[in-house]
Amino acid sequence: MADSTTMATESVRKYKSLVRALNLLSYFTEDSPEWSVSDLSRHAKMPKSTVSTILATLRDEDLLHQQPDTGRYRLGLRCLELGYYSASQLVIRDIAFPYLQSLLESVNQIVYMAVPYQSHVLYIEALYPLARRVNYSSVGRRAPMYCTAIGKSLLAQMAEKDRKQILSGMELEAYTPNTFTDVKSLEEELALTRERGYAIDREEREPGIRCVAAPLYGRRSAIVAAVSISGPANEFSQERIAEYGLRLKNLSNELSRKLALAGY
Repeated sequence: MADSTTMATESVRKYKSLVRALNLLSYFTEDSPEWSVSDLSRHAKMPKSTVSTILATLRDEDLLHQQPDTGRYRLGLRCLELGYYSASQLVIRDIAFPYLQSLLESVNQIVYMAVPYQSHVLYIEALYPLARRVNYSSVGRRAPMYCTAIGKSLLAQMAEKDRKQILSGMELEAYTPNTFTDVKSLEEELALTRERGYAIDREEREPGIRCVAAPLYGRRSAIVAAVSISGPANEFSQERIAEYGLRLKNLSNELSRKLALAGY
């Protein structure tokens, strides 16, 4: 029988293998959906033989799909299945949906709901006006916190130490000429956001798109999510932005009470 030291060593080895596999999975993104073994090995700075073994194992478990003609890998159907299970467990979506639907009907603009996730926001709900032709859904997508209204609304209300920790490890890439690219200017914008009670994205992430957002709170005033109204910049005048901001603040007050009562 193996002694306790040998068993502990084996457990650590298996744990490290699992971490390596999960790290490799994280490289499959919207911008980089497909990898060869050689490319991923160089990118991840891991031995090619190790990467090949891990990818083959993930393929056998349907977490990856290997293209028969090129040998390159993509995410497999098991990931889609797991994503569905994860989404179905988001109770906050069920609680919030009637409020989001009502907001959609009143403003006739895109309504998003997102949660903070690894210094980004992760979209968990998206409602679109019937007249708006959209051939994709943002649900499941990530976006930077610093250049989206929904992300800035969360950053502004975070504890200072948490906000500084996130910003210290973040490169403020300029997506448009309006993107905040230095922390000092961003902090000033977040201070204004706290005063207003809602955040504004003035074409900072995408040219021609403006957004307004407000945070949602759960028990003990913990920040749990945020809701935004998004649409064409020419439909977001200063007066309209102020109107949307007030609507979102009222929604936040009502929905946050609901979430807190539900124990979220």
